[in-house]
Formats: sequence, structure tokens, C-alpha cells
Amino acid sequence: MVLEVKENVPLAPLTTFNIGGPARYFVEVKSEKDAEEAIRFAREKKLPIFVLAGGSNILVSDDGFPGLVIRNKIKKFSAQGARLPDGQGPAFGWEIRGGTEAMVRVGSGENWDETVARCIKENLQGIECLSGIPGSVGAAPVQNIGAYGQNFSDVAIEVRAVNLTNGELEVFDKARCEFEYRKSIFNTKAIGRYFITEIVMKLKAHGAPTLLYHDLKNYFLGKNPTLAEVRQAVIEIRAKKGMVILPGYAGFKSVGSFFKNPIVSPDIFNQLQSRLPMIGWCPDPWFWSEADGRVKISAARLIEQAGFKKGFRQGLVGISPAHTLALVNFDGAKAGDLVALAKEIQDRIREKFGIKIEVEAQLIGFAQNPLL
Repeated sequence: MVLEVKENVPLAPLTTFNIGGPARYFVEVKSEKDAEEAIRFAREKKLPIFVLAGGSNILVSDDGFPGLVIRNKIKKFSAQGARLPDGQGPAFGWEIRGGTEAMVRVGSGENWDETVARCIKENLQGIECLSGIPGSVGAAPVQNIGAYGQNFSDVAIEVRAVNLTNGELEVFDKARCEFEYRKSIFNTKAIGRYFITEIVMKLKAHGAPTLLYHDLKNYFLGKNPTLAEVRQAVIEIRAKKGMVILPGYAGFKSVGSFFKNPIVSPDIFNQLQSRLPMIGWCPDPWFWSEADGRVKISAARLIEQAGFKKGFRQGLVGISPAHTLALVNFDGAKAGDLVALAKEIQDRIREKFGIKIEVEAQLIGFAQNPLL
């Protein structure tokens, strides 16, 4: 099969921000072999490569992308019972049939939320709190997506990826992925080096849902909800914050959380408390203790305390009326408008609190990242 490579394809309609210029070259792939062929094309022309899936966590430059954009359409879903012998990877071949574990293998071009729904339909527990997160399955390990007490790294077993520098397929076990809070090897040491084609997760068959996050605890106070009920509750909670991009839900042109929650040392946290005594009176939690002794701070709270309230507007961009972490294109905005607002927020927080908040969204097509 010969891939159809197109030129000067607009990227804005393929992103949830609806912002950005065109791709110099553009191709859709539906298999690992397609991916390898696309990579050969780019190497022959000495082009940079960007892999696009759901477009839900990226901000594309106004100039677009000067190389080859590969749109990921790799589809696959299989769930099988499995046993994990000590020191060995996943062993496939058993049906679930009442076992306590299941290995779920998913193509990276599948929709993440649809994958969560399918797992819940199979009564598989482990990712129900990750419902409503937009984007593709392939983005899950890159960002180590997480919400409401669950992270992708909790269930990750393997990630298959094609090396963009040589076109070879590689398999990453969980340790090699180097997962941290909203981080992995794929967006740190090896950023832009791999095209993820498939993931393998270990989920619990007939397991009880995770109820760790305060919003979920309050939602189901005194009840024992099913996985499906927890999924729906998560979607409803996210919808109230304007974080759901699904049919039937009012949304905004955004990528959801644009910034990460900063994780600081106990000393910095104590200084922050002394400088902001009023923040402790907030009814909602604004900090969380980490296992290593550090403290995670609510970036939304810092943004609000720095003077950027929900609904703040600056020209064609602003902050969502539903959640402070979501920067919004109110229609017709340019990437430069979003970058200017994001940088202003970063600078104000650094000046006022001495804390740097990092960007969670991925910036594409910029000669240099202006928000580092």
C-alpha cells in the first residue's frame, strides 16, 4: 500500500484549540507498517516529524509545522486474562473468565475515553477515574495522564513505539517509560523521538472503583457505586469545570489543563503558607502531600491568587469561566495570543510567589519554546 502524502494541510481544525498554521506534509497511518513507511518518507526528505492524534493537548504555531505531520489512526482493542510470572512481562492467551487480572492491548489511535468506556463495559477496573479525558490512547503514556486519584502509570505494562530516527520498533516496559507526575521519557529525555503505536495495561476484573479524590468521595457519600456510576460522576464533575469535550456537553476551545500543578519542597510550601494565610480558608483542598515528602500545589489556586479569575479575558483569549487552569480561544485567536497570556500568568506567579508553573500542553512548530 502506498501512503497518500498531502501538502499544506490546515492543522487548526484537527486541534481542540482550533489554532495553528498548516503542515508542510501530512499523512494518515493505520498500522505500524504505515508508520514505518511514513518515517522513511520523512527521513529521505530530511523532514522533522510530529505525530498527531486527538489534537487535545497541543498548541500549534501560527506558522504551522515545517515537516511531516503523521495523523495516528491505528485501531485495536483486545482484553485477555493473564498471569504475570515473577520478573516476566505480560503473558497473553487466557480469556478473562472470572480471573482477577486482565491485560488490555489498545492501538494508539483509539479514542481514550471510548477505551475507558469499553473497559468498564467489560467490568475492568483501573482507569474509571480517567473518564472524560480528551485525546488518543497514544497520548496517555506521553503525558502520564491522571485524574481523581488514578494515573496511567498505575496500570501501564508495556508501550510499543517506532523510533523516528531509524524506523525501528521498540518495546518499553514500565520502568523504561520513566513515569513521573505528568511526565515520561516520551516528553522529557526522548521528546519527539518515538511514535507510540500500542499500549498494554493491566486492569482488575470485577474490581471495586477508586474513590480517593474529595469530589468523588462527596459525590458518593455512604454509597458503593459501580464502575459505570463512577465514570458518569467523573464526567459530570469534569463537565462542571468545562473539561469535557464530548457530544452533549458545553465546552470551550481549549486543551483542558494548560498548566501543571507545581510540586515543591516542604520549605517552599511553608513559605507559601506564611505569605498567603488566607488561602488556608479556602473550602476546597489546594495542596496535597506527595510520597517523597514534597507538596503538590494547586496551580489553579495560584493563578487565581495572582489576579487571573475564571472568565478573565484578554482580547480573543482568556481563562475558562468554568476552571482557572483552562486557557481558552474565544474565537479567532492566534497561537501568539495564547502564548502571551500564558507567559503573563507564569511571570506573575513567579514574581508573587517565587514558584514556576510549567506548561502541560505541548507546543508544536515553534522555533523555540517561549514558555520554558
